[in-house]
Amino acid sequence: MELLKKIFSSADSDKEVQAILAHAESLLEKNFYDWAAVEFNKALELNPKIASETVTRLFQEMQGGGNPDGMISLGVNVLQMDPKNVELANILGNTYRKKHDWKQAKNMYHYCLKHDPDFKYAFYNLAASVAKLEVADGTAVSAIDEFEKMSDFVLPDIKEGLDKLIEMQQNFVNDPEEVSEDGGAGKQEDTGEIPVDGSKEDDKTEVKADDEKDGDESSDETNKINPSQTFKYIVSNLEAESKEEKEACFTLGIYCLQQRIGDIAQRLFKRLLMREKGNVDLRCFLVLAISLDGDTNKAIKTFQGILGSNPNHRYTNVNMGILLKRKGMIQQSRVCFFTTFKLLERSKGNYDVSAILEKAEKLYEEGHEKKAIEIYEPLVPEITSEELLNKIAQYNVEKKLWDNAFEIFRRILHINRQNKEAREGIKSIHAAYLMVSGNYLKKKDPKNALLAIDKALNIAASKNLIQKAISLNRILKNENRTIELEKMLEAFKKKEIKGKVQEKISLAEEAETKGNFKEAISYYEQAIRIEPQNSTLKKLVDLCVRIKRPDLAEKVTNWFNKYQHSIEEKKKVQAREAFRQSEKNEEEFQKDGEPDSAEEVAFTSSDEAESVESENEEESQQDET
Repeated sequence: MELLKKIFSSADSDKEVQAILAHAESLLEKNFYDWAAVEFNKALELNPKIASETVTRLFQEMQGGGNPDGMISLGVNVLQMDPKNVELANILGNTYRKKHDWKQAKNMYHYCLKHDPDFKYAFYNLAASVAKLEVADGTAVSAIDEFEKMSDFVLPDIKEGLDKLIEMQQNFVNDPEEVSEDGGAGKQEDTGEIPVDGSKEDDKTEVKADDEKDGDESSDETNKINPSQTFKYIVSNLEAESKEEKEACFTLGIYCLQQRIGDIAQRLFKRLLMREKGNVDLRCFLVLAISLDGDTNKAIKTFQGILGSNPNHRYTNVNMGILLKRKGMIQQSRVCFFTTFKLLERSKGNYDVSAILEKAEKLYEEGHEKKAIEIYEPLVPEITSEELLNKIAQYNVEKKLWDNAFEIFRRILHINRQNKEAREGIKSIHAAYLMVSGNYLKKKDPKNALLAIDKALNIAASKNLIQKAISLNRILKNENRTIELEKMLEAFKKKEIKGKVQEKISLAEEAETKGNFKEAISYYEQAIRIEPQNSTLKKLVDLCVRIKRPDLAEKVTNWFNKYQHSIEEKKKVQAREAFRQSEKNEEEFQKDGEPDSAEEVAFTSSDEAESVESENEEESQQDET
């Protein structure tokens, strides 16, 4: 008998687990991810073997299916069953990044490294997450491979300018001692920089190898340049602040950085910065020149300050990564390299964004608008000209690329919240989304209609619009989204009511200060009719006490209690009616009706809700205390 009991008990337990798992799977299909996770946990407690098999199977089926929320819900459960599965934790981190949930992504990669400190992909994925980049695993490693191999600073190409510097050498005879002092090997040997592995001997070998590799650049001609004499010649013979003098100083400054001649490079970039104090390129190169004196920590700190106000400056990001790598701060250097990779993707590999923008402007003026926009659009996060951004946005509006136009108008408002063109542009896009949703509803396509309404909600929410979205989500059985929107609608109504109540209370307080007590009582009454709050009643009763009318305070309190009770009863009736109507709408939509029946269904609930509210307002206006 005991054996039979155990058998039947086990069978009943299995049935219960299967029922829970079936319910959890059903919730997952309906996008109730949190609720599904709770059910999966219940099943795991009852029968870990059966539950883990089901959860693992579902997770494998969901991988690559484009449902990050479902993957996370299942993956977290699988990770609870197998906490040392760092591969899974890494996949979850990558999935969080697809949702742009950078914080949770970083948590997952830290989890990987806690259980496996040598997990290479987790290191790279963590750095990419800090840089807010989605590249992952092998792609992430290869994305910054070239940057990690760099040992010398990344600097502009000065081949054209070098020819002019070489010509200048004919104007003076090199002094061997001076060359040794300013540009010779003795100066280059002691740069004060800390190599990646901490060995100065290795660093010299690495630089020498680089010099041999780049033999074409370090030709006999360029080696004949005497930085000290050339600097003196530029200052003495070229017209101050002329274009020729500026170009010569810049070229010589970059040359000195390449040759690690820090003192002359500093003097040159300081000279240029006196005329262009806001030039970020010059500030960056001056910091590099100062770093050659050996204070790498100070250079890194200065770079952090530059990036605080110029986060998209490519030369600063990449060179800060190189300095961090020299200090042995590998993970921080990877963040800089990933940021540089992201920025260079935008500018198609160019470090100088201004030159790219000039090219795009020329294309636009020549009538090649499409080619110009292709250059402009990736750079929108970096463009600060409101006029240029408006031009790009208007192009997208004309091509009916509403999503792109909206993001660009938002960028403009981030720069200047009062920009009239951007505000009007966003209004026109909102209207366009509503028009598109209406057209889809006429075609009995609620899915695409809902997508357009959601985009409109993202711009500006209204009670009517939220109600339409709720109706369509009910038709499409998107239960999770329906609940979310119902909460949004409730919060919207509460905010609106709060504003109206506060307005009446302010008017009441103003009337009391003027000694118009009857008017003050009337305003308090109106506030209570909008929403019967105890705090408003207290203000009204306090007023009655102040004007020495305790009898009126008692009457007001009795009226308040009755009114509050009647409102509660009315809300219950309205809730029942709304539920009945939503069921009716769903039934009507399932039938083969007229082409515009979907539109009618979508708009019925919102229209009824507004009519009920207007009835309440009319009734409240008719009553008097």
